[in-house]
Amino acid sequence: MATTEGIRENKTFLDEEVAELNGLTTNLDKTNTVSTTMVDILNSFDTRLASLEISVMPIHKSTQSLTRLAGNMDQTVSALEAILSYFDQAAQEEAIVSRPLSDHDLQSYLQSIGRIREYLRAMSSVKLKAGDRVVEQLKRSLNTASGKLHGRFKQLLTQHSLPLDLKIVTSSDRKDIPPLPSSVIQTLSTLAKSLADIEIDPNAEKTGYLTSYREIRAECMIKSLGPLYQSSMVELKGIYEKGSSPFILYTTSLLKLCRNEADLADTLLDAKLLSLAFMGSIMPPIEQWVETGKSITRRVRKTFTSEVGILFDVIESLENNMNTFDSVFGLARRQKDNDAHELLKAFKTTAMRTFIDFITDVRNQSNPKYQAMPLDGTVHQLTSDTLNYMKRLMNYQSMVESILNLIGDGSWNEAGASQSRRSQAAGRSGRNTILQHYFADVLEALVQNIEAKSRFYKKGQSLSQLFLLNNYFYISKSVRTTPGLLEAINGPDTAGLPEASLTSAIYEKPLKQNVNLYQDNWKTCVEHLMDVTYVHDGGVQQVLNSNQRQMVKDKFKNFNHDFDELWKTQKQYSIPDPDLRVMVLKDVNQVLIPMYDKFITKYASSGSGSTEFTKNVQKYIRYDVSMIKDMVNQFFTNS
Repeated sequence: MATTEGIRENKTFLDEEVAELNGLTTNLDKTNTVSTTMVDILNSFDTRLASLEISVMPIHKSTQSLTRLAGNMDQTVSALEAILSYFDQAAQEEAIVSRPLSDHDLQSYLQSIGRIREYLRAMSSVKLKAGDRVVEQLKRSLNTASGKLHGRFKQLLTQHSLPLDLKIVTSSDRKDIPPLPSSVIQTLSTLAKSLADIEIDPNAEKTGYLTSYREIRAECMIKSLGPLYQSSMVELKGIYEKGSSPFILYTTSLLKLCRNEADLADTLLDAKLLSLAFMGSIMPPIEQWVETGKSITRRVRKTFTSEVGILFDVIESLENNMNTFDSVFGLARRQKDNDAHELLKAFKTTAMRTFIDFITDVRNQSNPKYQAMPLDGTVHQLTSDTLNYMKRLMNYQSMVESILNLIGDGSWNEAGASQSRRSQAAGRSGRNTILQHYFADVLEALVQNIEAKSRFYKKGQSLSQLFLLNNYFYISKSVRTTPGLLEAINGPDTAGLPEASLTSAIYEKPLKQNVNLYQDNWKTCVEHLMDVTYVHDGGVQQVLNSNQRQMVKDKFKNFNHDFDELWKTQKQYSIPDPDLRVMVLKDVNQVLIPMYDKFITKYASSGSGSTEFTKNVQKYIRYDVSMIKDMVNQFFTNS
């Protein structure tokens, strides 16, 4: 029973569930039908919306186009309004820049220029023909303004670029150069900056203010250095004194002004323009300085015997100041084109050439400059010029040696030039220097030339000997009395070996030989005074026979004749140096005069012991001892 009820209840439950399931199925079918209907409706909406979009899109695009057109119209209106305002503003700025420029109104003037440049930049983006007239007006105003700025810059710079006083230029202290007033510096700096800005503005014409700056400052330097330039160009009259060349002061003053120019350019101008402006302002005066130096080298080539010291002084000055020159040309960015280096090279080349030219002139026996011969046998101009030149070289010994080293030992000689006397003494000094070799070659060339010139005196051997004596002694005395010259020629190791010295080989021995040769002129006079004492019966014979008397007469006669001939010829000769005169006449005074005194005492005195040889003594005894002494002492005085 229980089981049956259970079955029944289950069946009832199942029936209810089936009925409920059928109801759900029915509802689901209805829902599907509704969904299908909704999908159809939505699909219909999509189709309609697509059609609507297609219809609305042209309207949307038209609306956007209208919006853009409206914006463009607003911009065009604004641009037109700006252009219209520039017409008025351009006229206003033109009125400002057209009035005279004054320093107190400078700032407002510069502000106007700034606005003009701003307007031009703005107008450059406007592509309307209506704006062309405004642009041209603004450009015209800008060029007018820049021209006035340039004019004021030139005027103010010129007013404060007057030539400096020579004392200031040559002063050793750069602080002596008066600075520009601070107000002027401020104004010039402001003008320079504004002009620099205008220079790079594409709407403005180039003002050339930097060219004006360079020209004005260069002219100031040239005029300030003018007196030194002129004095350096003057040809030397007389003998040059060491350190007296105006070109040395010209050089140091130029450098001082160049450094001052660097400071001024750094103060007034933009750093980017500094080297360009500085180079432009210093190069004209430097070029003038270089040309002056080259002119000096050309002049000294012709007058080096008197002006050679200028070369050495200038070389020393250039070498001492070369670091400063390098600094100056570095600021001008011309390190590779340092004109001072080229000028130093030119001076050294000229110095080298003068050494070669000098020894060539000394050796040249046909040199027209030295063809004239002294008629009285005195020192030849060639000898005096040569020794004076050597003396001047001794003032610059280290410099001379450095220049000779550039030439090379012996390279100053012509091919085949004789150096026989120098070679005789060569090797005896272990510390020979190039200066010793040069001086030795010069002296040997001089002696050879003088010996050749001595053959000019064809009338008498004595004048030729006298000429050589004068020249040899002048050489000897000049070498001995010039500080350091004897040591420079002989070398330090020959001081105790006179026979081994170069001076002995070159001119000392010939000097002694010619002194001895000259004494031969008096040989016959001495022979006439050589007497014979006659003895009779163990005593001195007081009375001479006729032959003996005639022999004494002949001695006096021949002595008078030979002495007169010597007096007649040699009184016209000259030995200017008193020491040489004493040397030459030493034997005459020590031998001849005592012999004459003894001879005349024997035959002309009236006392006892005298020997009579004639009744007419005055006929044969023309001179007494004092007269002979006086006449001998007048020899070679050219009186």
